[in-house]
Amino acid sequence: MPSQNPAAKDSSVLAVEMRVKQFLGSQIASRVYVVRIDKKVNPSQSLIVKTPTIASNWSDRGVVYYLNVEPGEYAVVAMEYEVEQPPQQTSSTTSGNVTVTTSSGGGKTVYTVITSAEVAEKSKTKVGVGQIGYMGSFLIDTNKDYETADDIQKHYANILRPNMLSNTGMFGKLIAVDLLGTLVSHKKDEETIKEFKEDAKKSFAETPWSYLTEK
Repeated sequence: MPSQNPAAKDSSVLAVEMRVKQFLGSQIASRVYVVRIDKKVNPSQSLIVKTPTIASNWSDRGVVYYLNVEPGEYAVVAMEYEVEQPPQQTSSTTSGNVTVTTSSGGGKTVYTVITSAEVAEKSKTKVGVGQIGYMGSFLIDTNKDYETADDIQKHYANILRPNMLSNTGMFGKLIAVDLLGTLVSHKKDEETIKEFKEDAKKSFAETPWSYLTEK
């Protein structure tokens, strides 16, 4: 079920699909960060803004949503994805010659990806009152070449992951969970939009948000 109900009878929603390229396949974003860039809050409509970043608050069927988003124009500046870490097993033999196996560690590692100016430009989307604004489907590649960060990445890395770009040591980079993201592909064609609408209709069916997909 959606994480929250509509704040008003004509509340709006912003949606985006983002995947991170992996060695085998891709990983779905668990959270995406956007900024509002319309003239109401940002007269110059620059992508480097003083307004706060906004984190998504729900996801379903591979789509990340911002429920109860204010109408306006938005752009993506960062995302997160999670990787399950298997527990480490160790075995030991007791004095009674009994082998005991224990597990430790495991859990999830969260990676933060500061996306590029190209991603921000491609993602620019307006959402109206009582509407869903769909940003499209993105595939992102990642790297730790912090010295190649563009102005958008430098700005939002400083906001979301301070000191990230000053991590230049080889060992630090190897264990770093903060990454730069570049665009591999962006799809927002008729077929992609049709698939999104079908998924959204299923996600919001029999919920207070169903009015968004009944138009």
